[in-house]
Amino acid sequence: MKALELKGTFALVTGASSGLGMEFARQLAHRGASLILTARSRDRLQRLATDLANINGVTTHFVVADLSNSEGIDGLLRDVDALSVPVSHVINNAGFGSTGVLAQSDAATQRRMLRVNVEAMVALSQHFLPAMLARQSGGIIQVASTSGYQPTPFMATYGATKAFVLSFSQALFEETRGQNVRCTVVCPGPVPTGFQQVAGVPRSRLLSAAQLEPRQVVEEALEAYTQGEAVVVPGKLNTVHTTAVKVLPGGLVRSAARLAMRSLGRQS
Repeated sequence: MKALELKGTFALVTGASSGLGMEFARQLAHRGASLILTARSRDRLQRLATDLANINGVTTHFVVADLSNSEGIDGLLRDVDALSVPVSHVINNAGFGSTGVLAQSDAATQRRMLRVNVEAMVALSQHFLPAMLARQSGGIIQVASTSGYQPTPFMATYGATKAFVLSFSQALFEETRGQNVRCTVVCPGPVPTGFQQVAGVPRSRLLSAAQLEPRQVVEEALEAYTQGEAVVVPGKLNTVHTTAVKVLPGGLVRSAARLAMRSLGRQS
């Protein structure tokens, strides 16, 4: 695979107004990539786009979009195409979770989660991949989670969406093999980005032990991407976790997951 060039190329980052998305934008701009930033918050996007352009001397655009509905996904694709710039890299970072027993959860929230975490990710991948393959350059970074490696009781839909991302991304890696187009999926554990507060995940010793800062997660993700790797699990403890669930009996893995997440069920 040829060396990856970030400087002077355009990267589209979803969920760019906070958390890992903002960190991806910062590190990509520092490496010389121009940016198309998207999220729901116009004010945050505009500030970030202005700051990164001024600090790094790169071109920045922003597109306000709500990926929790099909109209928002279609609108984002249309607005990015209207910029008439070649999108070399897509960072499918947008996503959210919720906690509790599925039978007692809000149905609309579950559907929005599926659209943001799965439908938007597939739509953006399919939309931008053909041009990457035609140019034989660039690629996609998908943000999954260690939750995608096993069933996640009391976050059932979220864990299942991340299992989809993990499987889908590895399939794309094989479909693009030998064409100088990368597809890397990053599977972070807990990251202090505000995700846990939004999802309703309480603090715990286990989460604290596995927690990594956004800077480290994005550094490892970009390194794996530039090296053409299929999967990266940032952090030693997270790597042990994802390795263990592959070899332990399924019943044991499910029971352990239920015990680890049981406090979320009690909150319902």
